[in-house]
Amino acid sequence: MTPGSGPWVVRSLRDWALGVRQGMALVTYRSGASRALVLHDLTLELQAAKWKTETLECGDCTAEEFVARITRSEADVLFVLDPDRLLFGENGDRSPFWVNFQRENLVAHPGVQIWWMLPKAAIRFGQQLPDLSRFFLLREDLKDEGLVEREPSLELQIPPGNRTPGDPARARDLLQRALRAAASPGTDPARVWLDLGIPAIDEFLRSGQPSEGMEALSQLTGAAGAPDEVLSPGLFTRSPGDLGIAFLTLSRLYREVGRRDDALAAAEAAVRIYRQLVGTGVGTFQSDLGRALNALAVELRKTGRREDALERAEEAVHIYRGLAQRQPDAFTPDLASSLNTLGAILRDAGRQEEALERAGEALHIYRELANKRPDALLPDQAASLNTLSAVLGSLGRPEEALARAEEAVHIYRELARQHPDPDVFLPGLAMSLNNLGIGLGNLGRWEDALERTEEAVHVYRGLAQRHPDALSPDLASSLNTLTAILTILGRYAEALARGEEAVYIQRKLVQLRPEVFLPALSGSLNNVATTLSRLGRPDEALEYAREAVAIRRQLARKLPDAFLPDLGMSVGNLANRLSQLGNSKEALTSSEEAVRIYQQLAQEHPDAFLPDLAKALGIHGSIVAKDHPREAMASFEEAIRLLAPLMSELPNATVPVILPILRMYLQAAQAASVEPDMALLGPVYATLEKLGAG
Repeated sequence: MTPGSGPWVVRSLRDWALGVRQGMALVTYRSGASRALVLHDLTLELQAAKWKTETLECGDCTAEEFVARITRSEADVLFVLDPDRLLFGENGDRSPFWVNFQRENLVAHPGVQIWWMLPKAAIRFGQQLPDLSRFFLLREDLKDEGLVEREPSLELQIPPGNRTPGDPARARDLLQRALRAAASPGTDPARVWLDLGIPAIDEFLRSGQPSEGMEALSQLTGAAGAPDEVLSPGLFTRSPGDLGIAFLTLSRLYREVGRRDDALAAAEAAVRIYRQLVGTGVGTFQSDLGRALNALAVELRKTGRREDALERAEEAVHIYRGLAQRQPDAFTPDLASSLNTLGAILRDAGRQEEALERAGEALHIYRELANKRPDALLPDQAASLNTLSAVLGSLGRPEEALARAEEAVHIYRELARQHPDPDVFLPGLAMSLNNLGIGLGNLGRWEDALERTEEAVHVYRGLAQRHPDALSPDLASSLNTLTAILTILGRYAEALARGEEAVYIQRKLVQLRPEVFLPALSGSLNNVATTLSRLGRPDEALEYAREAVAIRRQLARKLPDAFLPDLGMSVGNLANRLSQLGNSKEALTSSEEAVRIYQQLAQEHPDAFLPDLAKALGIHGSIVAKDHPREAMASFEEAIRLLAPLMSELPNATVPVILPILRMYLQAAQAASVEPDMALLGPVYATLEKLGAG
């Protein structure tokens, strides 16, 4: 038999179905006649094996009816004919993104599903619904007999990304249709939102145009009512899953425009909806609850609510672990994603060993999946490598961190090279290059760090020219990293030029969305202040440092958990700038504030903030050393006591901090005519000698 012929496809599907007994397959076909013959012969073969078959042709179904008919089917083999008519509409103008959120319902069918599509529909299916298309374990291409052996086999094309790029023209079309529908008498506003409004916003978000998404939200709210009022719990009986999808989409929109409180509220609404659905037994929504919990954990992390974020992330992992045990092909990727999120949150909380375990498990899962589906999950694998690299860096294991960062760069470089639209993966490449530059710097390889960071800036600059709304912030961030590296290399004039460019970009962005970009602007202001100080321009440095403190004080007042650490760092830097200008009184006030901030943070999260408290104590000691050497000694001693227990565990993080503090401590002791405390210093020197850092 020839591959692609009718008998070949019948035998292939029969043997596969009888072997797996549960799973999903996709068959592409070119003529209805060929499909009818194969369906007839395959049905006879399966019935001979005592298997029950059923055919589902649902072009006129609603989404809810389509999902319900699959989940209620008792057939051993269910033939699903031309589902693209439902997914994309007769004219190809329907948004299919809701299907990704119904995947647990679709794959829950206890038997075999065989979906049939024309080749162009199958390609679109793979491009627009990658989360669903990866569940199809077998793919066959049924050819007309005249084409057998002449045409190469058609594979279902699945892009390697989690989210395909959106089409702004399509988004605007959906918006206009929604507005027209809302203006029609008797129209259900909930259906306007669910069928047209939310898909339009999703399309804008995937197009990198959140501002247009917000404008769509505003217009639709005026025409159809506010979504949080229109989309009431009463819709459970009609569109149970769509409600959760809507609020998750709104959460993404609010997050990208900096409305953190609204993003958090929408994510919480999605979690409440899916909890109710899971509790009432309407469908099977466990995976959707896991997705909503994961999104909520991310929002809680952004607002600094670490404990709440951890609780939600751990619940998401628990849900997906259970689902993956029952249906590994469907839900193991979600388990890995939730583990990666949990690892990042644990790192923020200073629980580095636990973060390493979770991030390492995520990477292990992605590597295992890559053996089965080499390209399908490479972007997720690269993301987990970036998380793991950051965790290893925090644990003082820079060589391992560097290896993971280099692997992430390699993956993204290959993805960008192979994809027909490189812009899909160039942002990931640039981000990984930026992280790699930081990792090389942690090993003291500053020239190599400079090369990678300059490449990141080059990539981001090109992307920002093509997608200014979406990628100018990333360009500014990479310029900020480049500023720091050039400053360390003593190339202060170049560092200042890059830092000022970052500040210029971020000031423009702040005018548009201050809630989003003020934190990044304050970081760039800090770096420029340091560079100006090295250039011998202390008055200008002080001006930038004061502005950074003012911004971070404002941010910390609104969200202390998220921004108090940044305020502590900026206040410490301001103390240095003031001391440099001889303003000892104000410098002392600032250094004392920095110490108080980090004492509070270290009391709540010691693993995360003890090193920062030691740095603040070092700054305070350096400021009082001239006039009060004994007070300086006490400050230095406290810093040394905090750092000493961490030296063996985190040498790369602690040794660069403790060495200058030791030198200042000995100088203060000499100025005070006091013998150094060798009981304190002896073990520190022994550890330094053991590490080869003395």
